[in-house]
Amino acid sequence: MHGKAALITGAANGIGRALALQLASAGAAVTVADIDGAAAEKVAAEISSRGGRAIALPCDVSNSAQHLEAFRRHAQAWGRLDYALLNAGIGESGDLVWCKSPSAWQKTLDIDLRAVAEGVRLAARTMLTGSPEGRRSDSPGGERAAGAGTGPGGQHKPVIMITASAGGVFPMPVSPVYAASKAGCVQLTRSLAEPLARQGIRICALCPQFVDTALVRDIQKADAATAAELMRDTHSRLLSVDQVTQAGMALLTDPSKVGTCLVVLANGSWVEPQLARFKSVAKPASAAAAAVDPALRAWALAGDPGSASSALPASSTRVIEVHRLSTDFRAATRIVQRPLPAALPDGSVLLRRLYAGINASDVNYSAGRYFGSKAAAEKRLPFEAGFEAVGVVAAAAPGVVLPVGQPVATMTYGGFAEWAVVSAKHVFPLPQATPEMVALMTSGLTASIALDQAGLRKGQTVLVTAAAGGTGQLAVQLALLAGCRVVGTCSGGAKAELLRSLGCHRVISYREEDVKAVLKREYPKGVDVVYESVGGDMFDICVGALAPRGRLIIIGAMSQYAGGWEARQYPGIAEKLLWKSATLQGFFLLHYARDWGRHLNKLAGLVAAGKLHVQMDPRRFVGLESVADAVEHLQSGRSMGKVFVQIAAEVPAAAAARPAAIAAARARL
Repeated sequence: MHGKAALITGAANGIGRALALQLASAGAAVTVADIDGAAAEKVAAEISSRGGRAIALPCDVSNSAQHLEAFRRHAQAWGRLDYALLNAGIGESGDLVWCKSPSAWQKTLDIDLRAVAEGVRLAARTMLTGSPEGRRSDSPGGERAAGAGTGPGGQHKPVIMITASAGGVFPMPVSPVYAASKAGCVQLTRSLAEPLARQGIRICALCPQFVDTALVRDIQKADAATAAELMRDTHSRLLSVDQVTQAGMALLTDPSKVGTCLVVLANGSWVEPQLARFKSVAKPASAAAAAVDPALRAWALAGDPGSASSALPASSTRVIEVHRLSTDFRAATRIVQRPLPAALPDGSVLLRRLYAGINASDVNYSAGRYFGSKAAAEKRLPFEAGFEAVGVVAAAAPGVVLPVGQPVATMTYGGFAEWAVVSAKHVFPLPQATPEMVALMTSGLTASIALDQAGLRKGQTVLVTAAAGGTGQLAVQLALLAGCRVVGTCSGGAKAELLRSLGCHRVISYREEDVKAVLKREYPKGVDVVYESVGGDMFDICVGALAPRGRLIIIGAMSQYAGGWEARQYPGIAEKLLWKSATLQGFFLLHYARDWGRHLNKLAGLVAAGKLHVQMDPRRFVGLESVADAVEHLQSGRSMGKVFVQIAAEVPAAAAARPAAIAAARARL
């Protein structure tokens, strides 16, 4: 921090004082700003006595003129602003419900939230232009301060750090206005992270539970009962100022902490809350029914002629079942007629299927590889095939809040069926019932969850094998959305064109280029993450291409499936991983079922927003009779995008594939 400059509000006591001393001892010039000017002078004098550089300024952050003047005088004194620590704050002031004057509780909002937002604005302007009154750096004639931005080799970026509170993450019934203010600081930090990062500024927030400071001790003295209630969840345990200061310095010095809100718990541990996770809740029946497309509802109720005597729109269904174990899907399966129940079991729905997805692992399933052993699989014969399907609700058991006509997806065995009775808890409502939604199931969920497990970070290099396939195309786009540089392998031709159109930085055609040689020549430092689904020789190449601390996610081994998936030998693989501190991580989608709903909602949202393009294979397969053809098409290596089968002979216009996307794919071929 030598040569840097910091401004700290609320710096005369507690956390602010400790951070001021730490930054000064690390070489930074410090502006000690506090409403108590005399106390600020003492801290500045202490810094000077230790050989540091500091000035003291009286500053009431609730007074906009004083706040502005503090930043102005800091800029005049030091000529730059590298660290702005917005630490000033107060506790709950007045009872929100019973106080006679609103000015009492509004004081908490003014200091703990409004003044913080103002401080962020003043700090950003000073960092970018050298003055809290300066013009934006991206406007004509705008100038950056000497310390702003970043340069080659990871030069320092200025940091704004807000002292928020764990009360901004957890509820505080005794201090609702304080909690609301700190929650505002947390969301201010998270929301400004990306806009400020684009201008070369990093923002983060320090969120401790109760700290042994004068503020907390005053609360304990004034109202022991209130203090006990406030600190009930921490068992009256207080953090030391040093513990919080260590966390603050870690935020200031770690360039990866962008928009981070670091909670320091009373036991001394650190956590980063994930505030964007939501729990799905069912809509009331009236609201759900109102959103259904009438055409889909009519189609779902049309049923079959033989169901006239049934309470349901269908009395039987055709399904594809595996009757003998084989990787030859056509030989292993047959189409059979199965009866449907006259009444639905509790908690279930009757689905009319529109589309089913084809996956490389369909031949693994027909070979009985997912039952623990061949003997176990043979005992299950016959069993229904198909992993994923999209359709509409045709009927629901009493109490199930899924209206007739609701588009849904399923990830249950037996996807190759015209009708199906499924537990409502295994049904995922969809915004539309198009083939693109099929691609978001096994293929999309695998890409989204696996890359999430890989811990993608902006700037990493990601290698995707079979990148033009059903899951590869989505992995490419999700990695691009994460800010990564993406390399994709394919067989060339139209597939290479597709990958380039999606934004893939480097497309390697394994029929035209030596993949191993290209990776060694163009990526000598290795790749950070590999999304690998081919297996065999390609797997060996990918292991060799890993960067130090790289991670290879094993999605599958498609090249080995049809031949029996014989176990391969990998001599020297332990030494390769050890030498690079690299990681191999297997990924089997069924182990992440609890994450399906959240990731499916994310993917559907990206498609709706136009940020994720789903390429469907242009070859058309209709009816259960064509499923074996579709499986063989995928296994042939000639497919491009997601292979799917239209289960129903005719589908309503609202559920049809996008003609423009299919036409474009056919044109490429």
